[in-house]
Amino acid sequence: RAQERVSAALNEAKVGQVFKTIIDREEEDYYVGRTQFDSPEVDPEVLIPAEGRTLRTGHYYQVHITDSDEFDLYGEV
Repeated sequence: RAQERVSAALNEAKVGQVFKTIIDREEEDYYVGRTQFDSPEVDPEVLIPAEGRTLRTGHYYQVHITDSDEFDLYGEV
C-alpha cells in the first residue's frame, strides 16, 4: 500500500503535462503507450482512448496527460 501511494503521487504530478509517447499496442478500448522517459513493464503506461482515432504502433505522439491512478496515466493526443 505504501508503494501504491508513492506511485499514485508520482503519476498525479504528471497530470496536465504533455509527453512524447510511443504507442506499444492497442488493447480493448485503449491505445497503450509509454512516455520517452518510461521503460516497458516497469514504469506507468499511458492509456489513450481508441474510439474515434487511429494511432500507429511504434510511432510517437504528443500526449496531454489528463488523469492518473496508482499504475497508469490517461491522456489525449
